[in-house]
Amino acid sequence: MTRRRLPLVRLYLLAAGLVLLGQGAASLLVRATGRDPHATTRLLSDPGHATIHVLWGLVLLGVLAARAGEATTEERVALAFGAFYVGLLVLGLTVHHPFGLMIDGKENAFHAVVGPAALVLWLRAAVRGRRPVAGAVEVR
Repeated sequence: MTRRRLPLVRLYLLAAGLVLLGQGAASLLVRATGRDPHATTRLLSDPGHATIHVLWGLVLLGVLAARAGEATTEERVALAFGAFYVGLLVLGLTVHHPFGLMIDGKENAFHAVVGPAALVLWLRAAVRGRRPVAGAVEVR
């Protein structure tokens, strides 16, 4: 019996979705108890930032559930996710608390990892998808 491995881009989107949903939900829960999540621990975010994380977590997990195994959809989502978080990184580095989001050094570091990683995995998947399969006949 052979074990099927998840494509790396799908595994990444699953992990990112779970982390973002969990972190964002925990941040909003702390806020609902009347405390400031950003001041409580640097692992939690302000409500606006937490909402973005929850939404992206739901999008990533929702796409994976609804379109399970559709490589092109996963690649497009990885591209959109990566571009969004690289954009958020650029905003965080150039504007103090853009759109009222408390994006500081640790948040920028997180965005500097998740955004480019998604773009690298998107590029890797896109290149692999265009590679000819051994023994395949090309039809023109």
